[in-house]
Amino acid sequence: MEKKRKMGQTWVIVVVFLGMISGATASLFIRYGTAPMLVLAAYRKTIVTAMLLPMILLHHRKELKTIKLRTVLWCLLAGIFLAIHFFTYFMSVKYTTIAASNVLAGTEILFVSVFMFGAGKEKFSCMSWLSITVALVGGIIVSITGGGDSACNGPLGNFCGIICAIMLAGYSLISSKVRQDNLSNTLFTFIAYGASAVVLNSMVIFSDYSLFGYGPVNFLVAIGMAVFCSLLSHSLYTWSLKYISPTLLAIFKILAPIPTAVLGFLVLAEIPSWNQIVGGIIVIIGIILYVQNKNKKETQDTENI
Repeated sequence: MEKKRKMGQTWVIVVVFLGMISGATASLFIRYGTAPMLVLAAYRKTIVTAMLLPMILLHHRKELKTIKLRTVLWCLLAGIFLAIHFFTYFMSVKYTTIAASNVLAGTEILFVSVFMFGAGKEKFSCMSWLSITVALVGGIIVSITGGGDSACNGPLGNFCGIICAIMLAGYSLISSKVRQDNLSNTLFTFIAYGASAVVLNSMVIFSDYSLFGYGPVNFLVAIGMAVFCSLLSHSLYTWSLKYISPTLLAIFKILAPIPTAVLGFLVLAEIPSWNQIVGGIIVIIGIILYVQNKNKKETQDTENI
């Protein structure tokens, strides 16, 4: 029985790994798009929301009718955070290297923890503070230079990467709160993605950009991101939590910049600068140490109850 369980978990890990690879293609899709980043972000969220609509109508109509107004408002707020997250992520990929963008975006867990600490819902041990400090030092090293094409605006790209992580942390915190109301992940995702699509499309309308006229390649890019980066990455992450620990999944997400950087090198011949390689490794080590220490502390607290 134990052997069978381990085999099952192994297959789940393989699926999560494939999800991580699928998510790593986001930066490549963005680079191949020719439309403004705001338009591409709006396309992506609109398409993935449309893809989820049939599932909502077929399997979640009853839940949709009974959802509380307070829960809907929280989902809408999550969508606003998500919209800003995607816009700043797209901007980060455009203006700095793929490696730097994804390393900085991966610091989400640190911002979540800092908020939880500030709200008095989490206590930091000395090891936690040390791990966070290590990760922050790594982030500073990553941000020292642009590291990409000389035409790129590296500081702006790195700044957008940090804002992207903060917005994703806000989305994650709201997601955790809403799920306590027994809202299904599918319905929460649909409402949040829908709100995100509305916000992004509104931003395009009130900007100097047009929603159309950029050629079919940008629709193909958006469809690719919706399928590979949303449905075959984020959705698989959520599914896997039924079978593996959140700690293991967090480590997979932290390691995501590695396949992203490899794909950037193989497809775009983009080589990260020395500071981005060294800083990225330091960030990953710091966050892994933090996650492992947190998991160990939670285990000890559970045993002491």
